Amino acid sequence: MIKGMTLSKGGSRLPLILGLVLGLVAAVLVVVYLSSAKDDSATPGGSSGDGVPVVVAANDIAAGTRLTAEMLTVKNMDPLAGAVGTTEGVTGKVTKVPLVAGEQVIESKTTSTDSYVDVGENPPLALLIDPGMRAVSVEVSSLIGAGGNIRPGDFVDVILIVEVKPEGASPESQGTSNQISSTILQNVKVLAVGQEITNPNSEASANPDDAKSADETATSVTLMVTPTQGEVLAMSDVCGDNHGGRLSLSLRGPGDSAKLSNRTEWAEGGPPPGCAEVLGISALGE
Repeated sequence: MIKGMTLSKGGSRLPLILGLVLGLVAAVLVVVYLSSAKDDSATPGGSSGDGVPVVVAANDIAAGTRLTAEMLTVKNMDPLAGAVGTTEGVTGKVTKVPLVAGEQVIESKTTSTDSYVDVGENPPLALLIDPGMRAVSVEVSSLIGAGGNIRPGDFVDVILIVEVKPEGASPESQGTSNQISSTILQNVKVLAVGQEITNPNSEASANPDDAKSADETATSVTLMVTPTQGEVLAMSDVCGDNHGGRLSLSLRGPGDSAKLSNRTEWAEGGPPPGCAEVLGISALGE
């Protein structure tokens, strides 16, 4: 009788032990669930497990801004259509619309500066300028500017031609002047070619005087240059005007980036350029 009672009491503990085990398992599962939910709420747009790397704006970015790595960051979230996974995929592109901090940078919101289609037939010139470069416009001879066949995107050399007189010669001296030309800039990119012609007379070659007039026909051309090259170009433009000269362009073939070793290269931060220096001579006669 006593033995039977003991067994009965021992058997009654089984449900209690099973309940404790199940309760402990349930508690562990609750802790795991709450921890997972906390991780989800800490990750914008989704969990670190379900989300993927997406490029977002690190701060507010205005439209028409060229994107740099400092403006972007990568977060794990649910990607939108056209989302980009690495900053390299959009660095250097230009925003077509404003972006707010944390907004995904998708392909339709940016455009490459090489694509004229995305920004229209007449894109803002500022979108075509590489970082650290400048756009400088000058007038060049259309007859020596590759026959008017230079187009945006071409690479050219810039040639300065001036009239010089022997040192000490008077301005009235006849037959003592000479012409000198020099390549002042090499392998620079053409951004735009203006169509404003200063002398539109297409039949000016009928006599020597008209030929000289036609040779002075000029077209406005915008070149992409470094800040120092911009100084050289602007000074050379004035130099040509002051010494009866002009600027001309020499068109390069595709992929030809070789430079003339006997022509001056302008180091950034160097001294201001002078008219004689760009021509490689000591001085210009009065």
